[in-house]
Amino acid sequence: MSKTHIAVGMASALAIAQTGSVESCVAAVVGGSVGGIIADCDIHPSRAHKDALAGRLIVVGIAVVALLADWYADAGLCGYLVEHLGVPLIAGVVLFAALTFVGGHTDHRSFTHSLVAMACFCAAVYLACAPLLTYFALGYATHLALDATNKQGIRLLWPLRMEASLGLCHAKGVANKAVMVAGFAAAVLLLAYRLELITPLVPM
Repeated sequence: MSKTHIAVGMASALAIAQTGSVESCVAAVVGGSVGGIIADCDIHPSRAHKDALAGRLIVVGIAVVALLADWYADAGLCGYLVEHLGVPLIAGVVLFAALTFVGGHTDHRSFTHSLVAMACFCAAVYLACAPLLTYFALGYATHLALDATNKQGIRLLWPLRMEASLGLCHAKGVANKAVMVAGFAAAVLLLAYRLELITPLVPM
C-alpha cells in the first residue's frame, strides 16, 4: 500500500545518505518518498482507492516540509534548483509530468511498474534535479521489489506481457502493515542518525 512504499523508499534512501549533511538527508527524504510511490500514479484516487490519495498527500507534505527545512538551514538543495533553473530543469519537469499523465491512463502494475518506466522517470529526475536521482531510483526500485512479492504480478519487462510475482502476500495483509511500521521506524532512526541527533549503539 502507499504508506508502506513511502516508508520503505525513505528508509532505503536514508540508508545511503551522507551523515552530517542536511542537503543529503533532504534529498534522500524527497527522492526516496517520491520514488517510492510514483509507480502507483496508475491508480485513480477514488472512494475505492482512498489509500492512493492519502499516499499522494503524505508525499506532498513530506516534500514541502523537507524543502522548507532545506531552505531554512540553507543546506543547498533549494539553492541548486534556483541555480540550475533553465531548459534542462524545465524539460525534466515536463517529462516527469508527461510520464505521470501517461501512467495515469495505463493499467495498474503495467507500464509504470516496469524497468522501462523506471528508466524514463529517472531521466526526468536527472534533468530536473540531479542530486535526487540516486535516492529516487532507489525508492522506485523498492516499489517494484515490494510489489513483486505480491500475489498480483507486475509487468517488470513491459511491453512484454509476462508478469513477475513471488506470490508471498496480499497488498492489504499483515505483511504490509508490518513492513510499513518497520519502514517508518527505520526512516525516523536513520534520519536522526544521519543528522547526528543520535549515535549508534555499536561502533560503526
